[in-house]
Amino acid sequence: MALNDQIQSLVQEKIAGTENFLVEVKVSPSKVIVLIDHPQGIKIEDCVAVSRFLQEKLDTTDVFEKHELEVGSPGMEEPLKVLQQYIKRLGKNVAVTTFDGMRHTGILLSADANNIQLEETLIVKTGKKKEKQIQNSSIPFTNIKETKVIFSFNKII
Repeated sequence: MALNDQIQSLVQEKIAGTENFLVEVKVSPSKVIVLIDHPQGIKIEDCVAVSRFLQEKLDTTDVFEKHELEVGSPGMEEPLKVLQQYIKRLGKNVAVTTFDGMRHTGILLSADANNIQLEETLIVKTGKKKEKQIQNSSIPFTNIKETKVIFSFNKII
């Protein structure tokens, strides 16, 4: 079993029965990065617990002699990777880039195993006038190259 798969399996074992979910495992020649999240935001204690669990389970191997272990949450600027992240961000503004190079921005209305629904505000030119139109778009996950949350810091009170 590849190291990446082994770590994914161990993390899934550790977080089973909780609302925590695995976002990604990245293995490089010198580092293992595990990204986990929770619908209300991951707690540092959960990251520590997963880190200790992995170190305990892989103690008999040389994995952590060769790799530094980092367990954390995906940063704000990181693209969404798993369905639970989309569900966590329902009602938020997102930018979706599809494999055909199109960029869609709008409010994330829903997400299921197959698609996301976006409410896009389009500027349509009719004659010499420009007007806004609201359009709901369904985008299959198989067409999504990257989705990022759009943060607006000017609305913070």
